[in-house]
Amino acid sequence: MKRDAIRATWANFINNIFIENGETLFKWDNSWLRTNTKTDLIKIFFVIGTQNLEKDKLIKINNELSRSNDLLLLNKFEDSYENLTLKLLYSLDFLSNNLKKLKYVIKCDDDSFVRVDLIVKDLEAFGPKMDDPSISSYVTYKETEQNQKGLYWGYFNGRAQVFLNGKWQEKKWFLCDTYLPYALGGGYVISHNIVDYISRNLEYLSVYNSEDVSMGVWTAALNGINRVHDIRFDTQWKSRGCEDNMLIRHKQSPSDMLKMYKNLIESKGLALCKSQSVLRKSYKYNWNVLPSMCCK
Repeated sequence: MKRDAIRATWANFINNIFIENGETLFKWDNSWLRTNTKTDLIKIFFVIGTQNLEKDKLIKINNELSRSNDLLLLNKFEDSYENLTLKLLYSLDFLSNNLKKLKYVIKCDDDSFVRVDLIVKDLEAFGPKMDDPSISSYVTYKETEQNQKGLYWGYFNGRAQVFLNGKWQEKKWFLCDTYLPYALGGGYVISHNIVDYISRNLEYLSVYNSEDVSMGVWTAALNGINRVHDIRFDTQWKSRGCEDNMLIRHKQSPSDMLKMYKNLIESKGLALCKSQSVLRKSYKYNWNVLPSMCCK
């Protein structure tokens, strides 16, 4: 099961982050492998829509919830590929209304391997500006003199053609000939003010077939949001390979996750990959040109 693979691997990395004397610390310490140490700094939720769910499946899910305590069960939608955008909407609405100390949300797919500890470390140190020299070789963003009030961080595309047929078909799309710039859905980060904005305007937002495309539309008009493209997010439809500095790797099987987890345990967090490889090239996003020219 994908959820069990995540629980057994990268979800454990939240225990590399802890608070001591009021200060957030980040340390690779394998001692948590032998204990049940938990932190309240980060919460992991697996969201499941329970509308129209068969009784025997609901019983199994409730048994899993009692065992793991990490499922977010929402009865407002039926869990299906076609309802992924609704799933995102209702999930963010729940988080906005129930986690009042929320700072950021890392949204990812269940086939993504996430260095949650490193993402949180960068957020604590550099968010929302993300302008530190130590990460400048990875990130690109549009220069602005405005006060950054929020963050939308991931691997962006601004030149994507609209799908007119197939599983990603967008029947309601009318805004322009391409999708608006958006962070690819394998994994991205949004700040709490984006979450709150979406929750407040839930009933007015257009729901497109692709949840990541929808997020790009919902945030397009927001002022003061720092949109940060980061090549460490390997979140396209096919993995670009494996590099030790990657923060998210999309399209990973449970066995892939176990291998990366083993590599990190043995190297004390230094080596994500058994051997690094580049299968496809990444691009830096050019925020100073029209979106159709963004991504060479």
